[in-house]
Amino acid sequence: MKFFYSAVRGLLLIALLALCGCASYSNSFVPIAAELVGHDLDSALELLDKEKTPERNRLLFLMNRGMLLRMHGEFEASNQEFFAAKQLAEELNALSLREQALALTLNDATRSYAGAPYEQVLLNLYTALNYLELGQLEEARVEALQVDLLLGELGDKELGPLFDNDPFARYLTALIYEAGGELSDAMIGYRSSYQAYLQHRERYQAILPRQLEYDLLRASEAVGLSDENKNYSADFGIDSWQDAAQLRTQGELVFLFHNGLAPVKIEEAITVPMLQGPLIRVALPAYQRRQSCFSAARLRIGGQVVETETFASIEELAIAELERNQPAILARATARAILKHQLVKRTDKKNGLAGLLVNVAGLLTERADTRSWMSLPASIQLARIALPAGVYDLEVELLDLDGQPVTKLFYPAVRLESGQKNFISCHEVAAGSLLGEHR
Repeated sequence: MKFFYSAVRGLLLIALLALCGCASYSNSFVPIAAELVGHDLDSALELLDKEKTPERNRLLFLMNRGMLLRMHGEFEASNQEFFAAKQLAEELNALSLREQALALTLNDATRSYAGAPYEQVLLNLYTALNYLELGQLEEARVEALQVDLLLGELGDKELGPLFDNDPFARYLTALIYEAGGELSDAMIGYRSSYQAYLQHRERYQAILPRQLEYDLLRASEAVGLSDENKNYSADFGIDSWQDAAQLRTQGELVFLFHNGLAPVKIEEAITVPMLQGPLIRVALPAYQRRQSCFSAARLRIGGQVVETETFASIEELAIAELERNQPAILARATARAILKHQLVKRTDKKNGLAGLLVNVAGLLTERADTRSWMSLPASIQLARIALPAGVYDLEVELLDLDGQPVTKLFYPAVRLESGQKNFISCHEVAAGSLLGEHR
């Protein structure tokens, strides 16, 4: 009898710890997101640092801290966090047998978080963007090479075209190669990006950016692919464009608008009564989209007016990743339910009260894994503007869903030099972005 009661106490303790530690990871980010709306990045960092982060969530802490530092303009400090995150992600790619067993017994959130494939790619991309905004092109090129290797590894795992041929990743690496004068590699990257957009369009409303069409025409012409260039010209309906030689005589602004926040993972739980047995509770993660607040950013500089285009829908990638994993998540949840049911039956035969308490403990420990990189934007938009070398004032209007300006930002004294690209980023989180729409 003592054995049963001590076992029950242990199970209840585990249940309470699991309930406290795993109950909706996404809720912990709400106060931080509120500070981002108010542009109080110091307070957001302070809140993040004060959190008691369990070791299994260490990667999320590093990625979020790196992103908050980036938003603060501390690109070098941001990369230090991203470096640590990349190293940890590599170590966690092969989960230990002990962690896998614990996840089977309790829930998926007891495992160390190793990052979804799209998050691992974005970790490298944001590291590269930090280097670009620091003016360190060679370091950004190293990250571009790492992105190419990572996408190749994902392709070997046969995760599908949404993960081994990321369109924005291919585009940014092409842009980095072009900035370094490596036009052949840039052409390969732009072509891969184009093919990836077509593949992604089959899964969701991925729109081919008009800017990429001009990039393909310029790059294919520059490397002498005349037949391919003619095909692009006919397919895109474009018969004139700025060639590579002309672009080299000007400076170029590359503006990136990191819009809103990525969707929130929530828990959907179903409790099912079994015939001649206890209740079985299966908890599954689901994504809740955040409401869109901005449609685009409108840039005014040097007499030109250009609007950003969406190059990466992180929201769609996150949802697609969860859909791909959902069968495996459901299988693990079902296996756990069966194991817990068998334990309840064995315990109940010896002690009815103990069986009831074990059943309650099983219900409490069945939680969905709601962890994700919460500080990512919902989308990444981009615009490129070529101008004669000089110093310009940049005005940016953030547009609402009806295309009307609601916020103005100013970037004084933006310097553009001939043959070089100046990268500027804007992260914006509006109050409405904190509200979710169930998916």
